[in-house]
Amino acid sequence: MKSLFVLLLLSGLSRSNAAVSRQYHYIKLQMSWSNAQSYCRENFTDLATVDTMDDVNRLIHSVDAGYSGSVWIGLKSGTEKRWGWSNGENSSQYFNWASGMPNDDGYCVATYSGSWIVKLCSDGRYFVCYKNTTYYMIQSARSWTDAQSYCRQYYTDLPTIHSSAENDQLNAAIMKGYYIWIGLYRDPWEWSDQWDLRFRYWASGQPNQRVGTDCVSMSTTDSGKWSQESCNVLHPFICYEDNKRKQTVRLKLSCDGKCTSKDPSLQTAILNQITEKLKGKGLESESTINWRNGDGEEVFHLENTVVDNSDNKCKNTP
Repeated sequence: MKSLFVLLLLSGLSRSNAAVSRQYHYIKLQMSWSNAQSYCRENFTDLATVDTMDDVNRLIHSVDAGYSGSVWIGLKSGTEKRWGWSNGENSSQYFNWASGMPNDDGYCVATYSGSWIVKLCSDGRYFVCYKNTTYYMIQSARSWTDAQSYCRQYYTDLPTIHSSAENDQLNAAIMKGYYIWIGLYRDPWEWSDQWDLRFRYWASGQPNQRVGTDCVSMSTTDSGKWSQESCNVLHPFICYEDNKRKQTVRLKLSCDGKCTSKDPSLQTAILNQITEKLKGKGLESESTINWRNGDGEEVFHLENTVVDNSDNKCKNTP
């Protein structure tokens, strides 16, 4: 029988709770977006990622009181154009496109008699807001972004629709014969840390799809709203630090028969057993576990070897 000394690293928060653990840091140095990103990654975690209006307010309050310009955050033009919802949800599997949709005529979606049609986000249209489970028809023609801001100010947001039943419920609550904004939009933006949620807080008239304006700044005067700019503009910026609690646990394990301390299948098997133990205690979504390499980049370290004697007693051997 061989005894093996190991190191196991447990990270106390899962990525699903990452937003809760973010601590924002205002950096008053004037840098381009890419240099700001490098600074944040070197000294903290990354440029600021934002999920909710609470995060927006925390960002505003992190900036020095004497500064009244714009600051870089972690949003940048990406390579994919993905459908997402105004409240930050990734696009679901349910769509109710009209014939020939979606096309490239715009980035925002209106509903007409229950069917979804792509329109220019700058178009002035009626819209619907939601709060709890109730829809509210707003008969005021606004751009998609301005409609979104109105809904967030007075209700919850533009509606998110997950099923045909919800689509029917919405259609019954709105005026007929009009294109009505809903919360679906095509989003070509992505976070520096690859965070998936698509919460956006654009200023009026933004995003404007101008060529060469691929990075996003936050205004400290316009309620923290966002605008796209050239990435070469110099701004102060906001980093975030992920305050995940980490704990290193030392374990002593034994191995029957033939086993090798460098065997990756053995490492994986033990890690899986520990994961199952955590799952049994309802902790699988709260902790992320990984092996931590020690000296010589090894996980397992042979401590001693014991052999069986004929009298069924064990003794140590050199």
